[in-house]
Amino acid sequence: MAFQSPSKASESTQELRLATTMTGGVSLAIWMAGVTREINLLAQASEWRLRGGDLPASTLTTAAETSLKLYAELIDLLDVVADVDILSGTSAGGINAAFLAWSRVKGADLGNLRELWLDLGALTDLLRDPTDASTPSLLYGDERMFKSLDAEIPTFTHGPFQTQSSGDLPSTTLYITTTLLNGETSRFTDSFGTQVQDVDRRGVFTFTEQNLTNGNAASALALAARSSASFPAAFEPSFIPFTEGTVRSGDVPARPPMARFTNFTRPHWVADGGLLDNQPIDVVLQRIFDRPAQRPVRRVLLFVVPSSGPTPTVEEAPQDRLDEPLGLVDALLKDLTAMTSQSISVDLRAIRTHQDRMHARANTRLHLAQLAINLGSDRPLLTPRLLTDYAQQEATRHAQAVTAALLRQLSTWPAANGSPQSIPTSWEANLKIGGDAENLCRTTITESIKAHWLSPGGSLPTSTAELARYGRPAFDLAKACAIVIVRAAYQLATTPEEMAAISTIAAGISNACPPPEPFDLGDLITRVCTNTQTRNRSLDEAAKEIAKAYLEHLEIDETAWAQMGSAIADGRNTLDDIAKQPLTIRRAADAVRPPDSQHLNQLKTYLTYLGEESTSGTVATKLFNLAATQRAMLPTDADVEQSLELIQVSADTRCQLAPDFQTATEKLTGMQFHHFGAFYKRSWRANDWMWGRLDGAGWLVHALLDPRRVQWIVPTPEANGAVSRAQWFVDKLGAIGAPDIPSANSAPAAVLTELRFLDNPDQPMPTSLPHTSMWLAQSWQRSVLDEELDALADAVLDPRAGEPPDWSPETTLGWAESVRAASASTKYGLLPENPIAAETFATDGGSPLMSCTIAKAVATVTAAAGSVEQLPGVLKPPLNVTRMMTVGAYRAVWWAKGDAHRIIVLGASLLTLGAILLIVSAATALQGSILVGLLGLLVAGGTGAYLIALGMWQHSSRPSLARVADPLTRNDDACPAPESVRRFHVSLATPRALRARSASRPLSR
Repeated sequence: MAFQSPSKASESTQELRLATTMTGGVSLAIWMAGVTREINLLAQASEWRLRGGDLPASTLTTAAETSLKLYAELIDLLDVVADVDILSGTSAGGINAAFLAWSRVKGADLGNLRELWLDLGALTDLLRDPTDASTPSLLYGDERMFKSLDAEIPTFTHGPFQTQSSGDLPSTTLYITTTLLNGETSRFTDSFGTQVQDVDRRGVFTFTEQNLTNGNAASALALAARSSASFPAAFEPSFIPFTEGTVRSGDVPARPPMARFTNFTRPHWVADGGLLDNQPIDVVLQRIFDRPAQRPVRRVLLFVVPSSGPTPTVEEAPQDRLDEPLGLVDALLKDLTAMTSQSISVDLRAIRTHQDRMHARANTRLHLAQLAINLGSDRPLLTPRLLTDYAQQEATRHAQAVTAALLRQLSTWPAANGSPQSIPTSWEANLKIGGDAENLCRTTITESIKAHWLSPGGSLPTSTAELARYGRPAFDLAKACAIVIVRAAYQLATTPEEMAAISTIAAGISNACPPPEPFDLGDLITRVCTNTQTRNRSLDEAAKEIAKAYLEHLEIDETAWAQMGSAIADGRNTLDDIAKQPLTIRRAADAVRPPDSQHLNQLKTYLTYLGEESTSGTVATKLFNLAATQRAMLPTDADVEQSLELIQVSADTRCQLAPDFQTATEKLTGMQFHHFGAFYKRSWRANDWMWGRLDGAGWLVHALLDPRRVQWIVPTPEANGAVSRAQWFVDKLGAIGAPDIPSANSAPAAVLTELRFLDNPDQPMPTSLPHTSMWLAQSWQRSVLDEELDALADAVLDPRAGEPPDWSPETTLGWAESVRAASASTKYGLLPENPIAAETFATDGGSPLMSCTIAKAVATVTAAAGSVEQLPGVLKPPLNVTRMMTVGAYRAVWWAKGDAHRIIVLGASLLTLGAILLIVSAATALQGSILVGLLGLLVAGGTGAYLIALGMWQHSSRPSLARVADPLTRNDDACPAPESVRRFHVSLATPRALRARSASRPLSR
């Protein structure tokens, strides 16, 4: 029976929260867009499960609706919902992250994202017109990229689960990074008190569900996304207005004021966000921590990157040689590659290091609780000395952040000029070179915060009113301890009733203190420092006022502490029942595998530490004591205590429908030419989009099939008479999508072997289920191919009106025709023979599209070189002549529509014209005429020679071709030619043959 609708989520339903980070450059954005599409479908399936009922009517295609139902069926089986609540994007990843955030707050379907990228990514359209008056870059950033994003983002509003009201917006946070070309200055002091100036070039745009629904949100989102993707030289720098927007200018849309979206203090020119190690890991972790939870939560960080680097091999790495020096272009390209690849590896390493720190801190906290138990109930774990150390550490951490923001703001202000946004005269001595501004402000703010927190006598807090004095930082630390107790109980629960009871406790903890509203520290500093009374005081007095205002932001009511304590105190009986039930009895409840004894020991230890007769006040106090003691032992810059799983989503993965395609290099045309490749050709973009969806579906299925969740939902053999739990689960997975999707082949032996842990308690629980995931993902991937294989064939055979023909090798054209002719059941078998991923610029070397692209690119490069104002005057005349030649050749090639024969004829004609001009001018015997003749020979003859060389190169790259008229374009000069003439008669090895010759490499998944 076909799947109708999922069951509605309950209190025991697990919430899979996906914090999604996207990073990657230029045309690899198209692969990421395919992944984005799959994430969007999973999010819609989860929303369906939360709302219940039948699938609403919508504009979803049949294949997209099938994919959505597959996700709904799987999360229904696993009793899970997925929530993509926090996103960040860098470089081209910022564009796709922006669309994903927009779709979340609007409830929009992203099915049209494919057409947007197929059109927007056309290189011949992105390349600047070489006749433009100014050429600041090779590609159009504002006139093409920003303009298209500004127009297209607002159109994504339709979907089966549109947002019902502005008051019911899903929690959404988006961070988009960029690089400030003129950084903002801050200061710090070294150990000797010497002032060190620091320039910060890291820019971050922040969008939330509130500001994503404002009137100009779409334009702000488009500008932020375009700014993050401003790859140097390819796209011009992007201008970010601050408090006042800019008006529309020609094809450049109006820019909205961006002050409320940014972390900087003034207008800036910005460049690609991937130039620096620029992922906002700290703010992402804090945002994750602040999200309240009503259900069991599994937190995953999806790190979406097309490829994190070449796959390691056993072959010896190539050695650099002195006699093979790098040229200027090669060196610059390798510099950019080093910066961007290093950024990705640093981000991954930072997340991995964070995980290691969280594990160490969890162990430390557990040991401290055990130590407190050994001390006895009459001796608290926290001592006055430890409390002072805690206050010093925590106050210093906040003071450093406030001081950095203060000095960053003051560095943008001029000397005293009567304006409230200028440096007062009384502050100048501290801020000048050799002054003590950083040390003075940091020390003053630290002492102000400590004085507010600590009681005059140094006594320990014993009531919720005294705890409230320590503000939100202390509450968050204590809340982290409470969450650890709840998380251990979740791992031990074996019945829906226990899960529901624990969910109630978790909700009480989360609801005790709602997450703070988005807070701009720069606004607070500006407000205080522009106050007349503050400006008439000294800098240290101003720092005290800033500390006072900052502490007001950190304030919470004592009821928050009481409610958090009550949540655990009221649920104490439930927690005790779970902790006191022996593992042997829990084995009977599960029939196979008992819960991990580590979680049981954790729960027992923490409950013993809290005491049996605990009230809400004593629970809150003991949580604070434990948290403050641990924090006093940590460094000042300790990060947010938030554990999460890291899953890298890349194209370096396998697909059972095409097992020979294993790496990004083998799949993606965008990996060519320093990641610009997919922009060249429409069929290349369609190929990368398709692989993005195929890979994205595989990784999402892999992420959903968490072994711990599988163990939870699989019933005991006695309950249903199944042969085994593993077989029961395999049967359920095999039925997903039936009968609409052809069932996958029977589960291979590797799947049943991988699932043996369900029936064998002595078998270690695996960290993931790769074989099961790849086998199951075939259903999703078949659904993707139902939609994308035909679209890929269309991109090869039917170029859109107004575009140069998408010339392709004979093998590609034959493959595309086979796709069109194949039945639904046989079409999937054509994926392994897909030749498009193996196409290169070399195999396309003789095509008219290549000639048109080269001619325009060369003309644009010379125009860009001539636009450089710093060039010596002696170089400008030859550059102007070169520009005239290349622009003339560009116009000739495009008039000839890239046909080699026409290009050669035009070149010969121009060369002859140049010679005639020289002969005529020489015959006049006038000096001026001879100069004109020489110039004519140089321009016309040079252009002709260039055209002849281009045409001969094109002609020699393959046998003669006849141009085929685009049937969608009216052109009286273009006559239809037989299909056999249209094809490239070149020998292109199939992807299978190419891979057979490549060195074997380890599999990534």
